[in-house]
Amino acid sequence: MSKSFKKSKKPKDSFNLIKYKKIPFSKLIKFCSKNLLKERLFYVLNFCNILVSILIGVLLGFVKQGNKQVIIFNFYILFFTCCLLFVLILKMIQFFFNKNLEDKTTYIVLTNQVSRSKFFISQYFLMNLIIVINILLSFVFINLAYSIFNSFKYDSFILKMTLVYLLYNLFASFCLINFISMLMFLFSLQTTTIICTLLVSLCFVANIPMSFVKANEKSYNIEFLTKDKNLEIFKLNDVYDTYTLNKNILENKIKYPYLSKYIYKYFIDNKFLKDQFSNKKNIDLRIKMWDELGLINKQKVIINENDLKLFSKPSRNNKVPSSWTRNDLFDLTLTLNNTFISNEQLDELIINTTNLDKKNILLDFKNFSKEINNYFKNDLQTSKYDLLYDFLFLDDLKNSNYLIKKNNLNQIYQLSKTDLKNIYEYELLADTSDGFKFYNSKNLINKLNFNLMYIARILENYFIRYSSNYTILSTSHVLKDQLDWSTYFTTRTKMKYFSYLNLYNGLWTFYTSNLGFYYKDIWFAPASDSFIKLEDQKNLFLGYLEYDLELLKNDVISKNTTNNYTKPRLYLIILLIINAFSFLIAFLKFKKKDF
Repeated sequence: MSKSFKKSKKPKDSFNLIKYKKIPFSKLIKFCSKNLLKERLFYVLNFCNILVSILIGVLLGFVKQGNKQVIIFNFYILFFTCCLLFVLILKMIQFFFNKNLEDKTTYIVLTNQVSRSKFFISQYFLMNLIIVINILLSFVFINLAYSIFNSFKYDSFILKMTLVYLLYNLFASFCLINFISMLMFLFSLQTTTIICTLLVSLCFVANIPMSFVKANEKSYNIEFLTKDKNLEIFKLNDVYDTYTLNKNILENKIKYPYLSKYIYKYFIDNKFLKDQFSNKKNIDLRIKMWDELGLINKQKVIINENDLKLFSKPSRNNKVPSSWTRNDLFDLTLTLNNTFISNEQLDELIINTTNLDKKNILLDFKNFSKEINNYFKNDLQTSKYDLLYDFLFLDDLKNSNYLIKKNNLNQIYQLSKTDLKNIYEYELLADTSDGFKFYNSKNLINKLNFNLMYIARILENYFIRYSSNYTILSTSHVLKDQLDWSTYFTTRTKMKYFSYLNLYNGLWTFYTSNLGFYYKDIWFAPASDSFIKLEDQKNLFLGYLEYDLELLKNDVISKNTTNNYTKPRLYLIILLIINAFSFLIAFLKFKKKDF
């Protein structure tokens, strides 16, 4: 009885073994997935991905300034791509194309009538699928954490930044899977690991050569011959800043874009030069610029100040009555033209303006005035006292601006702009130069505190340096025989050829060119005369579009020189070709592998 039972069981067991004539692709994926899920490191890496994504989302929500968000996020993508993603890809490739071969897992599957091609594609597909899921999860958790931290108030720039991050990592991981798979079949595991370690290192040093080049260029002086045959010398950095800012302004990639473009284009169109900025013709044109926005009073402003107590008078001015002595009391009258409207009048002007372009400019002007007033508090007039003089227009009619001694109407002195300057600087700065000074002129100085005039003058100073430089540079010839230009040109040419080989840097350039900067934070330092940081959002380890100065046939710098760079799509084409060859080599090597 026992023997017959054993005989009958054997065919039944054989029948329960599922034998496929053709194993479905889904079964292969499932089989490979189960094997991978046995690896503990796989769980650790996926957990780290989710945890770090949540942390960076919270950090981005905590940091409110867009420029700092860019800096933080760029460091995060370095860590995610070059560490987490790289290790995950390397681990999966080692598992599927090395460990499985050694423990004969692949052999068992292949003996079950599965073609090598199909099995390779299933593992290749699974690796890409896992990476895509990891990147998508990272994208979702970053945005979700940021949104929750900000009470679901979302910033479109964060979405743009994470979308670029998503697309970049999808492409980068695709490249890494193909390339490392090829290495795994061409070399031993140890050699592949060493090469991959070098690749990780390249992530952080790919941009170092260009950083060294730019550091050396800070000392370069470039000589120009102007159209008037004068020699002008510019720092190379100033040349680059001039053309970069010109592009930013014209493309609205700057804080207060409408106001910036309005002022900058007006200066360029009128060919203002910094050393001629304060001559009468240019002052009249500048007032006209502000008047076209409605910021200038049409009516004269009369300022009266009584009982001014004399401290000193000009010692070398024989027009001043000799009988005037210290502690005498005086009345002062000023009649001013072309004064600026008040902040309250600006608010009304904005409400009543129907032209959209003009309204946007005025809104920018108002917002900038708030920023400056918040920065200087109550010290704007003192800190920027010298900005008054260009726009101090005394009426030229007789007896419009005078000083008269109290109770002595026969002694009248016609005030000049110099007299007013002396009174003004003594009160604000305690200046001791020769001129009129009063003990109690503070109220008079307060009446001269036209807030929006100071705002306008600050803006003019911001832009005149760069617009003046652009006017000169765009019409002057580079003297190419000088040493610094020759060194610059030779070095940049070498770097251009090197960039074709430095594909890692090219891949980072693809990322940074699409991400860009947070342009709403690109602006001048408030306390400076004209200083702007155009590259403070750059990361030392990432590659960026670096244009070379392009000369026309007459040795004048091209106005389109900012477009003279290696296009990122060239790197993508080269990488796609390398990927195709890498995949093909890995595929053919797998088919010929002796299991």
